[in-house]
Parts: sequence; structure tokens; C-alpha cells
Amino acid sequence: MMPALLLFTVALAAPTGPLHCPDDMGAVAGFCMDRFEAPNEAGVNPITAARATEGEQWCSARGKRLCSEAEWVRACQGEAGRKYPYGNRYKKGVCNDDKEWRMPNWGKIAKYPAHEGKLEVERLYQADPSGSRPGCVSQDGIHDLTGNAAEWVSRSFPNRNNFAHVLKGCYWAGCYGGAPPSCAFVNPAHPGKFRTYEAGFRCCLSPAKPSEY
Repeated sequence: MMPALLLFTVALAAPTGPLHCPDDMGAVAGFCMDRFEAPNEAGVNPITAARATEGEQWCSARGKRLCSEAEWVRACQGEAGRKYPYGNRYKKGVCNDDKEWRMPNWGKIAKYPAHEGKLEVERLYQADPSGSRPGCVSQDGIHDLTGNAAEWVSRSFPNRNNFAHVLKGCYWAGCYGGAPPSCAFVNPAHPGKFRTYEAGFRCCLSPAKPSEY
């Protein structure tokens, strides 16, 4: 998987009034974001081996949607425009990005969700339960944006492939190519129907009136 590093700061339009989000979501700049990676439960292992299209279906079934790349970057950088969710200096292990890499068997992964594929995904799995690392939280209270599971998002910015989805946040063994897991890092190498063992997602929601919650 070939990574790319884009250096930018994302500014989204601020809401005109107080942003009201469901209890399991955090209010960011004009949108709501799940506080944790799907299934969005503190202390529960995040979903992995998901396609972007499966993430879209999962979020839609809950009245939400897959986060966009711009939303993800804004949530990670916070209002201060941080390089990492916790600050401007990389600190290995603050997020779950310091696990040893394990060689995947892609032939077996391709058989997922059949039994052989599930066993291979389980062998490779090194995600922490969501929220396990208290320092890995953004200014807006969003956990595990870097490290842990990689996260599918809908693409907002041009890249060399321009697939509809990209992967953000790197994963438990860091970033491909050895780059630090920053808010800017993006892996644009795969279409949304591609399945890889470390990929999860989280959901977002456009603002709603208080009476809708």
C-alpha cells in the first residue's frame, strides 16, 4: 500500500449556533463525529477488515454517514491546527501506533469473511479497545484518530488515484513507509471495495435541530 503525505490545514465552516450532537458523538466544526472507531463504544475492540462501502452501509443503517476526508483532518487537527491529535510533536505510543508489523497473507485475507480469512485477520489484529490510551484524543474529544485501526473516509482532496475513498490515521504498526502517523498522512492506494485487515471506519453526521435528538 503506497502512502502519500499531504501538508495542509483544514478549515470547515463553523455552525451558526450551538451544535447539538447525539450523546455518542462529539461536536466538531459544523458536524458531529463518533467519539470512537466503529462500533463507537469505549472499551470495545474496533471493527477491522472492513471495506469503505461496508462502512458506508453500517453508518447509514444508524442514521449517520461515513466521515469525509476534510472532516477527519479537521477533527484530528482541532481548532489549533495540530500536526497530531495530541499536539505538534510526534510521541510514539501515545496512540496505538507502536506495535510490531506482522506479515499478512493476502491470499487468506481475500477469502474473508470465510473462516480461513477470519483466522488470518485475527492473527494480524493488534488494535486496542477504543479509548484505551487516554492521551490519544483530539481537542474535540475524539479518540484514536491516529493509530489503532486505519479509517476509511470519503475523499475530499485530489491525489494520484482519485478513488472515492482513502485511508486515514495509519494503524497499530504505524504508517506505511515509516512516516509518523500525522493528521495529514493519507493512503490513497485503494478503491473502497478493497479489503485490508487493518481498516475500520467511524461515522459522522451533519448538524440537526435540537428537537431531532
